[in-house]
Amino acid sequence: MKVDTEVMFECLIHLNMFYYPVFATCESIMTAAKYRSIIDTPNILQDGAVVFTKLAVELVKILLFRRFKEERRRIVTAVVVLLTCVTLAALFYAFYEQDPVLKLETILNSLTVLLASTEVVFGILDILPCCQKKHHY
Repeated sequence: MKVDTEVMFECLIHLNMFYYPVFATCESIMTAAKYRSIIDTPNILQDGAVVFTKLAVELVKILLFRRFKEERRRIVTAVVVLLTCVTLAALFYAFYEQDPVLKLETILNSLTVLLASTEVVFGILDILPCCQKKHHY
């Protein structure tokens, strides 16, 4: 079975574009709710910084890919994979270091981990020369 890694990676980025507004809205509201909550959240400023860094990196990743995918495909894919690794690091912070974690946060972050990890896999496969699609002109 042959998989077109370029098309698959682009489909994942487009899926991320549609998922991002939902994720960004929910994460922002949940962070604000934690800040105003009566439950003690000792590292709320650090948690908020990680959340908003993750949101900013995702937005930069989407905009960068949309803007430069035609001119410098492989370089942009490599940068997007690196930015996705930053997102994964922020997600692992949310899973293992953040306290307390809301159930909705866990669900959204789990979906994002699945999306981001497949983006990394197909992004790396898209960059590797062995997986390049041969163009027949």
